[in-house]
Amino acid sequence: CDGQMPECSTCVRLGKLCEYLYGTEKRKPPTKHYVEALHARIKSLERQLYTYRQHGSLSTALDFVNQDPAVVTSPVGEDFCPAQSHIQELNPRPATERDPVDELTETTGQLDVAEDGHLRFFGAPSYFNLLRSAPYMTTGSIRQDDLDLTMQPNTIDIDLSHELQIHLLDLYWKWQNSWQYLIHRGAFCRAFECGLYNEYCTPLLLRCVLALASRYCDHPGPRLDPSDANTAGDLLVAQAKDILSIEIEHPSTSTVAALAVLALREMSVNKETLGWIYIGMAVRVAYNLGLNLDCQNWVQQNKITEEQSEIRKITWWGCYLLDKLFNIGLGRPSMIRESDITTPKPTLLKEEEFIPWITTGEGKSTQPLASHCVTNLRYMTTIFQLVCPTLDKIYGPNSELTFSEKQEMATKTHVPLTKQYSNLPSILKLPHSTKTALPAHMYSLHLQYHTVVILLHRPFLRREEPLTSFPDIDPLSHRHICTSSAEAISSILRAYRSNYSLRRIPISTVHAVGTSSVILLLNATSNDAEISRSAIRLLKFNLACLQEMSTAWSWGLRAIRSLQILAEEWAVNEKLHSQGNQKPGNVVPTALVMNELDLGGPSAGNDNSSDTTDGPIDGAAAATFETSPQNIDWLLSFDSVFSDPQMDYNFFDQDIWGMGVP
Repeated sequence: CDGQMPECSTCVRLGKLCEYLYGTEKRKPPTKHYVEALHARIKSLERQLYTYRQHGSLSTALDFVNQDPAVVTSPVGEDFCPAQSHIQELNPRPATERDPVDELTETTGQLDVAEDGHLRFFGAPSYFNLLRSAPYMTTGSIRQDDLDLTMQPNTIDIDLSHELQIHLLDLYWKWQNSWQYLIHRGAFCRAFECGLYNEYCTPLLLRCVLALASRYCDHPGPRLDPSDANTAGDLLVAQAKDILSIEIEHPSTSTVAALAVLALREMSVNKETLGWIYIGMAVRVAYNLGLNLDCQNWVQQNKITEEQSEIRKITWWGCYLLDKLFNIGLGRPSMIRESDITTPKPTLLKEEEFIPWITTGEGKSTQPLASHCVTNLRYMTTIFQLVCPTLDKIYGPNSELTFSEKQEMATKTHVPLTKQYSNLPSILKLPHSTKTALPAHMYSLHLQYHTVVILLHRPFLRREEPLTSFPDIDPLSHRHICTSSAEAISSILRAYRSNYSLRRIPISTVHAVGTSSVILLLNATSNDAEISRSAIRLLKFNLACLQEMSTAWSWGLRAIRSLQILAEEWAVNEKLHSQGNQKPGNVVPTALVMNELDLGGPSAGNDNSSDTTDGPIDGAAAATFETSPQNIDWLLSFDSVFSDPQMDYNFFDQDIWGMGVP
């Protein structure tokens, strides 16, 4: 391979699909953080064996060693799909081969064309999966009714200038779809450029896309009230909801994408109930259409085209990503089970993967970069596939697992999760210096990784750990991991801010910053001056970022208020524990120094490099958290609308990765 992009000369000459499988590269040694995760896992196992031995239960210990893993620990590739290894091919049989017994004993269900002309899935418990023809009406009549209801008039009739529509779509492709890869740009734009609606650019989908893109736009045109940025897209959303009430009766793949985009738009104006409902509708419709299933057999039989198959994959995995973001963002159950999925990840379409990602006016970086948005989606969804099943069990309200079993599950999951992150391809890794920009959506992958790491270990934080006679056990490892990831989120946010504007950052960042801030808030109440001072600096920066994001995402103001309430409650409650202690005075934040900002993640160059300095919490690892209510007075009085936390922003020009690279 000569490394030419988007296709190497060998593949061009042989007429083959050119795709580099990053997961097959074996040349690099394991990273420091992966080795540390393995050591932590070994210590956890040794500790449990020691406990069993102390109680004289050798048989229990042997059972523990031989038990099946609770989480996926095998190497994970780009197309990781746990259901593919044991779910049969969903292939429609010819009528002449139908055997009643075989069909009644199937357990996997069937994809078939329903009465409205769209693919539908019925599982084996339903007898509808046995049908091979429409039971009531002909396909043609229903599809014509569908067109009459949703596609008239056929010409695009948005009450915005064509130039403004193009600008909004450009914002959507650049800042939104590149992160949550949900819509096939080529199919959508072909219809839009012709000025005609079709099944890939429907009135509903177009209005939902423009409404969400309006949140990224400073032009008053999309606003219901030109002077109020929070009304951007309101009229488009009202129109979309009217159309949805009709289209939902005969949904298509575009309906799924529209519902998912509408969920994000409702979250942007702090309507989390509607956002949650719409993403749930999107997942239900996706299941109804069988988007979770591999339909390659239908392509081979010329029942659907390759492009239709690809659109189904893009829509499903974009919907999957959003479902998991809602899952961790709201702490509510995921709508998707891993065992339901057989469809592969989206193809590395060169018109998406290698399209130049250029900012013009919205950011400080103007150097053209390859988007690699498909690769970004593949690895982000793989990370969620690794961690979300464990999070569901740890946080499940009716979990039958003991505290020790949950902790064991967390440490077990941490190993493959760290390995997956350490083995990210070089195109996705953070560079040595913040002055070297990545495409904006790649920062979101790193933010979400550290968010799930915090959520994985946060339930096991303890103010004080009981002493143990077992040697070499660090009782504060969960706290150290949470603190490192919290600091990493602030560091990544600084890198993003130094190259782009937070005015254009995706809404999912709000939860990442909030999750980081909760850990920093805990550290800010510490009586240890160094821990408190470092945490307060990062907290003030996070708060300023949330305020900056609130122009597009009102959800950011809710995060600020939540932190204020939490800070006040913790300060009041913890006064009981700190009575009689001398309270330190208010700490004046100083400029950040490089050795306090070790990212704790892979770099673009040497994956096996070691950190030159210890993190800020290492020196006080044995200290217990005490309360210093005066340290958070600035947060209690912070006005998220009119004021900005006072801090030194000169550190934006520093090398925040702490690698000494200017």
